[in-house]
Amino acid sequence: MKRKIIGILICMLLIATATTTVASSKISKTQEKMMPSVIDQQQPNTPEIHWLLPSIPNWQQFRNRGRTIEKVALHIGCWYTGSEPITLEIKETLTGTPITQVTYNATDLPIDMQAWFTFDVPDAQLVPNKVYYMVLTFDPSSEYAWSGSHNNPYPNGSSSHPDSDWDYAFKTIVDKSKSWGVNIVVLNFFENHPYLFPILRHLIEY
Repeated sequence: MKRKIIGILICMLLIATATTTVASSKISKTQEKMMPSVIDQQQPNTPEIHWLLPSIPNWQQFRNRGRTIEKVALHIGCWYTGSEPITLEIKETLTGTPITQVTYNATDLPIDMQAWFTFDVPDAQLVPNKVYYMVLTFDPSSEYAWSGSHNNPYPNGSSSHPDSDWDYAFKTIVDKSKSWGVNIVVLNFFENHPYLFPILRHLIEY
């Protein structure tokens, strides 16, 4: 009799697992739509601009809170279409090797104006709660300006600006949690089949 009950229970578990797998697929797709990439860190104030210098790092620190960085948006402008390409790097230290980087031609950026422009860097894993540098570099014969603000609007990091209370305008964009959909499925399984686990434990102990 005990074996028969265990067999029935196993069948019930298999059916529940199959149901959960289908639910997982649906929930996963739903979560994908509900949870797009999100802004992690930002300094959105753009009342002033600062002309960047060629051949040296122009940088802004940020304290990362996410896991995988996907993009960095800067309020920036190119004021000479013949400017050399500009490169954005994410680094642990100014002298270290870039964790990720991307280069754009001058004409890809906003021309003769300041506006938000997204640097779509290759996805890279960052350590939560660690300070990183976003660094802009380009060769001479170029005119680039990066917006920002005085009065220390981003207290979690400093910048290369000559004034110590200045922070450049930026937004870091990170991915959504990969485990969120799985957690929802597990919670739903327990809620929908709460009787299975006590029965199984009782039979095992008996």
